[in-house]
Formats: sequence, structure tokens, C-alpha cells
Amino acid sequence: MRIATLSIALSIAVMIVSVAVLGGFKKQIREKITGFTSHIHISPFSLNNSSQADTFSLTEEEKKAILSCKGVKSLSPYIMQAGVVKSDEGFHGIVIKGVEKDFDTSFFKQNLCSGRLPDFSNHSSNEALISKTLANKLNIKTDDKLKVYFYIDMSYRVRPFKVVGIYETGLGDYDNKFVISNAGVFQKLYGISSDQYSGYEICLDDFSLLQTASTEIYNALPQDKTISTIEELEPGLFSWLGLLDTNVILIIIVMTLVTIITASSTLLIMVFEQSSFIGLLKSFGTKTASIVKIYLYKAAYIVCKAMIIGNVVAVGVVSIQSKYHLIKLNQEDYYLDSVPMELNMANILAVNLAVVVISMTALLIPARSIGKVSPVVNIRKD
Repeated sequence: MRIATLSIALSIAVMIVSVAVLGGFKKQIREKITGFTSHIHISPFSLNNSSQADTFSLTEEEKKAILSCKGVKSLSPYIMQAGVVKSDEGFHGIVIKGVEKDFDTSFFKQNLCSGRLPDFSNHSSNEALISKTLANKLNIKTDDKLKVYFYIDMSYRVRPFKVVGIYETGLGDYDNKFVISNAGVFQKLYGISSDQYSGYEICLDDFSLLQTASTEIYNALPQDKTISTIEELEPGLFSWLGLLDTNVILIIIVMTLVTIITASSTLLIMVFEQSSFIGLLKSFGTKTASIVKIYLYKAAYIVCKAMIIGNVVAVGVVSIQSKYHLIKLNQEDYYLDSVPMELNMANILAVNLAVVVISMTALLIPARSIGKVSPVVNIRKD
């Protein structure tokens, strides 16, 4: 019974921790990706393939219609422009994102390594925020100048930027190329008005509202504008996150089988060891159904005791890892420097409820062996 209790407890703990790791991993990766690119992008519907993107602006009515959609948290414009910087090793391609003062800076504040964020409210400011990866490649530190070459209208133009801050997120594809600066720099570069942008990004309250919100926003926009969700912009990353679900489902199935086999084997052993006692009860006139209930109650006690132990162990492991980050990861491969874990009461209750229902249902099969115990044979043996 002790071995069965520990085995079932370990299985439950593994299932809960696996679900916690999956939830934490998907949440943190999504937060990092949406921190860079937000949840939904609005862009002009165009077949233009030139190096300079089409610029446009949303009317006040369109902005109000978007902000009134369910789950929309904020709406902010941006201008994206590719450029080239020169280092000692050669040329390096980058993408500069020009934003306005209403840009949500919380993500970059959390990942700021040194310096400060640029002043996005000043259109004449040439301050820039670069990644630690780029800073190391270009041998740049805060307060240094970053000279960027842009290819616009069949000619090269050079603009200097002052590096005021350095960030690090662990997302290699983004850290290798993204620079954040002021939208006013590019509006002057393009010779356009201050209300023209290459796109708008929409931040949602919850990632689960992505599909609902994107449909509602698309219907609220005129035909000359279109939207793209983060899942459409980064299909590779989200396909990879989807594969993690398969791994966790496989772990849960295996651990559930372990729980079923352990509980069933324990019940069968108890029945075989106490066959004389069962025979004696039958000789006194006890019904088989009543004896089955006795052993099902004993098996249920083992499962419930194991469940308590398993939950305590799982919550302890998740709490310790969340606080101290003892289990490390290679950030270049997994985009995170430690294993993320997030407790979700709904997931914990679902795992426990599934274990109870499946285990008690599976125990009905070995419990049928009680009906085959012969009172005469077993009492004679005793």
C-alpha cells in the first residue's frame, strides 16, 4: 500500500508539474513575442513590393471602432524600416521600429539591461534602444552613436542614432535585428506628415481573445486596410508551441496508465491476500456487492491519500522553481534562461478529477474478482 501510494502520488505530481511547465512556457513565450510585435497589426491593403512601405493613417472613427472591440487594450502606430549598420566585421542588417509616445514600454522596461528608454514624445529625438546582442556585435555601449544606412527611392541615406538603452529578451531572431526609436525620424526621412504611419499595432487584454478580436476588428475596418495576427506573422514559433501540447498529453497518458495499473494491482493483491477473509464474510451471508464496496473504499483511500501527497509535492516544486529558478535552460535554444512554471487551479482540479474518475472506474474490473472467491474452498485452505 505504501509503494502504491508513493507511485500514484509521483504520477499525479508529474502530471501537474508538466501542465504547469506547459502553461508557463507558452505564456512567457507569447508575452515575449507580443511584447515585440503586439497581438494584431493593421496595415494598408497593398501589392507594393518597394523597400519603403505604404504609409496611411486611421481616422478618429476607425480608432474608436477598434478600441470599442472586445478585449482591445491599446492601439498605437509605428513605422518599420530596414537598414544596415557597419561594424568591424562587416555590414549587419537591422530593422528599426519607430513608435509614438503612446507605445506600451512595459515589456522593454522589464528587459532593460542598461541605460534608459528613448524619449518617444519628442519627434526630433534620434535616441534609440538596441539589443545586447547587437551592442556586442557592433561594440556599442550607451551614449555611443549608431550610424544607419537606409535604401530609399533608389538611393542611400544615412541617419545617426544615439544609443540610450540596451535590452535583452532571449528571442534571438528579434534581438539580432530589432532597434526601437522615434517615429518622427522616419516621417522626416520619408517626407510625410506626422499622422502617417506604416502600421498600427493592437494590444489585447488576453491572448485567448485573439481570434474573436481579430474578426471583430477586421469587420470594423474599411476594405483598403487589412489585419495580421501574431500567429500569422510568426507561424513557426506558434507551431512549435503547439507541438509542446502533444508532449504533455503523452506524459499525462503515460502517468494515468501508471496510476491505473498501480491502483488495480494493489486492489488485486489485497483481494488475493485476504481471500480467506472474503470467504469468511461470504459464509456469514455478506453480499458480494458489500464486500466490493469495502475494497473500493480502501483503494479510494489510497488514491486520495496519494493525491494529497502528489499535489503538495507538485505545488512545492512549482513554487521553488518559480522563486529560485533552479532548473536552467539554454536561452539560445528555448528563448528562456530557466524552466517556467505556472500554477492554474483549473488545470490542477482537472488533473485530480480525471485521476479520481479514471482510477475508480478502472478499479471496478479487478473488483469483479471478489465475486469468484469461493467461501468453502478458501475457508478450507485457511
